[in-house]
Amino acid sequence: MSANGQTDTLPAGKVLVAVALFLALTALFSAGAYVLVLQLGLLRYYIALLMWAPGLAALLSCRVMGVKTASLGWRWGNPRWTVAGYLLPVIYGVIAYGLIWQLGLGGMGNTGFVVDLGRYLGLSGWSDGATLAFGIAILATVGMIWHVATALGEEIGWRGFLMPQLMRVMPFPLAALVTGLVWSLWHVPLIYYTTYNAGPVNLNLQMAYFTLLTVGLSFIMGYLRLRSGSLWPAAVLHAAHNALVLSILQPMTVQYADTWRYANEFGLVLPVVVASFGLVAWYRASKEGLTGPIRE
Repeated sequence: MSANGQTDTLPAGKVLVAVALFLALTALFSAGAYVLVLQLGLLRYYIALLMWAPGLAALLSCRVMGVKTASLGWRWGNPRWTVAGYLLPVIYGVIAYGLIWQLGLGGMGNTGFVVDLGRYLGLSGWSDGATLAFGIAILATVGMIWHVATALGEEIGWRGFLMPQLMRVMPFPLAALVTGLVWSLWHVPLIYYTTYNAGPVNLNLQMAYFTLLTVGLSFIMGYLRLRSGSLWPAAVLHAAHNALVLSILQPMTVQYADTWRYANEFGLVLPVVVASFGLVAWYRASKEGLTGPIRE
């Protein structure tokens, strides 16, 4: 306990109060953003506002509960974990979409994506190959700036506040599972009431696959959070997932009649691959003695 009455970690008896407060504030702040999204569409500024709702809830929860904001994991830590956060979506994304393309579940090389990319970046007269190469380079580097700025809002909440607090009263596997389920439920209005899905077909199945994805990612990012002591690797992984998987690999995929069942965050393949990586993260956390719970 510091001189101003703030603490790095709450006693176990206050953890559930802090978690309940965080969830209530997240719901409150998200509701306002969801009104804009549902009424006006999936515009990037409204999405950014929504993605910062958990972060704002975490910061206010720290203020109310007397928790130091430094405990959210602001320090950078060993850069290897941040690099891992960037590279992991590349690896699991290439594995997942490589399977989709090789198995004929979706086609590789959507020409419409190249045309849209050239128009978006002003690459008039460029060849398809040059447009694709330059576009991928820009999205994977400069595009990360926007994605980190928005993903950070979520990660301050999910991996900065919620999971570490849960680990005061439960082991890592359960804390990662609960965090992943909360993260998935937070997306429900987007998946059921906007075009943030694979189309208006079998939304319950899409929601199930998406939940498997978020739980798998929760184990991966939770492991990075514990191993690094920083929220930045999780924020970078979240941003890289959005920039590389959702903005490059998915649009590159030619959509067949049943591709929605297998591709994207709402199909089978990517969630299963990510969940497999999540199991490896769980194993490594257990082997390295990081499973918790965190004791006084």
